[in-house]
Amino acid sequence: MKDLVTLELIRESLIAVVHEMRANIIHASFSSIIYEGHDFSCAILTPDGRQIAQSNDDHPIHIFAVPYSTREVARTFAGDIHEGDIFLHNDPYTGGTHLNDVLMLTPVFVGGHLVMFAAARCHWGDVGGMAAGSLSGQVREIIQEGMRVVPTRIAEKGVLNEAFLDLLFNNMRNPQERRGDFNTMLGTGRKAAVHVGRLFRRFGPETMLGGIEELIRRSDRQMRTRIAALPDGDYFAEGFVESDGHGGGPLVGRLKLSIRGEELIADLTGSSPQTNGPTNFGPAMARNSVGTMVKSFLDPRTPINHGSFMPIKVIAPEGSFLNARAPVPCGGMAEVKYMLDGVVAAALGQAVQEFMVGDNRGSANHTTIAGPNRRGDGMFILYEYPAGGTGASHGTDGSNVLRCFGEGDFNSIQSSEVVEFSNPIRIERCELREGSCGDGEFRGGLGLRRDYRLLSPQGTLSLLTDHNLIPPYGVKGGMSGGGNRFVVVRDGQEVQPSAVPGKVSDFPLKAGDIVRAETAGGGGWGDPLTRDPERVARDSRLGYITQAQAKARFGVVLLDGFKVDAGATRKEREQLRAQRVELALQLANTEEPKTARRMVPLAPQVAQRLGIRDGDMVELTNRRGPSVRGWARVSDEADGGSLRLGAAALALLDGKPGERIEVRVLRAMPL
Repeated sequence: MKDLVTLELIRESLIAVVHEMRANIIHASFSSIIYEGHDFSCAILTPDGRQIAQSNDDHPIHIFAVPYSTREVARTFAGDIHEGDIFLHNDPYTGGTHLNDVLMLTPVFVGGHLVMFAAARCHWGDVGGMAAGSLSGQVREIIQEGMRVVPTRIAEKGVLNEAFLDLLFNNMRNPQERRGDFNTMLGTGRKAAVHVGRLFRRFGPETMLGGIEELIRRSDRQMRTRIAALPDGDYFAEGFVESDGHGGGPLVGRLKLSIRGEELIADLTGSSPQTNGPTNFGPAMARNSVGTMVKSFLDPRTPINHGSFMPIKVIAPEGSFLNARAPVPCGGMAEVKYMLDGVVAAALGQAVQEFMVGDNRGSANHTTIAGPNRRGDGMFILYEYPAGGTGASHGTDGSNVLRCFGEGDFNSIQSSEVVEFSNPIRIERCELREGSCGDGEFRGGLGLRRDYRLLSPQGTLSLLTDHNLIPPYGVKGGMSGGGNRFVVVRDGQEVQPSAVPGKVSDFPLKAGDIVRAETAGGGGWGDPLTRDPERVARDSRLGYITQAQAKARFGVVLLDGFKVDAGATRKEREQLRAQRVELALQLANTEEPKTARRMVPLAPQVAQRLGIRDGDMVELTNRRGPSVRGWARVSDEADGGSLRLGAAALALLDGKPGERIEVRVLRAMPL
């Protein structure tokens, strides 16, 4: 299309339709997690499932999976889609995310021909299953997570299938609220179809369809240009989901990111098998994660459509936890996606050093508190996903309690007033979590502390979180952020709601119990002992860290009034540097085992200096890239001055034999 003005009008007009869809859902939905939390997304797609318009506010975790679902609907009902039909879908194995994210597709017809789909994917607060809210850290099969809807026609030629809808809603908690959100999506899709029809009349079908194809071609060319500007090569990274909820784990995601001219290939071969816990995702999500990160890093400002992802190839072996198959549960797909986001970011940072950034909080932090409502005729379900710190980058500290680049318009938390109005809960504390930042020349952002007091006679708590034991990584010598921590405070004493941190299912609560959420901080960038002492003093004045933490973690000695003692700071930093443990890399003669745990052989005297025992977690850094995690294997056979690692570990470190690297203890929360 040569008329660029018309092309831009077509693009922005379609995006405007999506904006109105979003406004309709926010203003008309019944669930606070939708109208307050904005846990939903909208899009316009071609009949064959290519995405052509979305808002920058939409959440990538939803929207990048919608084309998979749309293609599955189009395949299932090929040649049998009519004006007035409506389709539902939430099946993770055919393009869904987790069962709570319900997709409604509205076909758009012009002149008797199917020209587009209007899509809305909303998080329904409950879809059945074993735990209130349907998200549990301790499920073992997808049946326990609620109603699984494969591509289903719930309206045919304008007539709703009320029998199916009755079956659906009567197997969900708070069915009136679920039906209210359904009706909101229904009206939104129908209104979008009207607007799209108006655009076809305005521009004409030939111009409209030709313009859409040109927009996709242009996005493809733009992304290929951005990829071609990167240095060709192979870049390696790995990350961990710490538990499957049943004591099994960790699960490892291994990535080989290859850049070849205009193509980017993400190969996830070698990642852990699928698990019977909730930490899996289906076939759409690996591409979702890689696409999100590549778009965010390489081309963040241009509009998003199918063309942006055509140069990207993702290899996710079927049967791994990154491409799972029935009947394993997928409720924790967000935990897996955030892990993979961090892995892709780590690899891109090695390709282009300017992209190097500390890890974000690394977990959706699904928190569900439920119980009898105030009226006594039903139940309340409070669902939140409290944000944490973002990672630091060169010249910039991370942000405190903020959504990151892969999350769209989700809020950090719901307002206390909305929570307290809708539920028998009082928010007693909501503040930054002191000391949770990942230390560095530029520090990561702080996490959140939030205390929920239950006011009803009884209730339950379910959690589905990660990064409780394995915290967000730092880069270029930066330290890890503080890990997540979720406890119940009862009669002044902390109670662990599960033997597996962060994975809880319907833990019983009583009146007066406090659910305390402490979210992770972002990873740091650079050596903490090179941070400007005045910036450390400012952090201490603001209450981000204590004076004791300023000294122990940054080597900065502060006097009364938070003034820097320059002489004492210089001496303290010299002492802290002298205490570091550095070993020379050596290539091991044997291949690394194909397990999630990378064993790091350490001599007893080295372990003693570090203050660790066999099996404790350590991390390795050469100050060029992200830290590499492993588990200590204390052995008399290990050399006290060197560290023997396999070829894969050396590739992760981008290290060479003879190079000295730092070995340090990995703690869930900095001291």
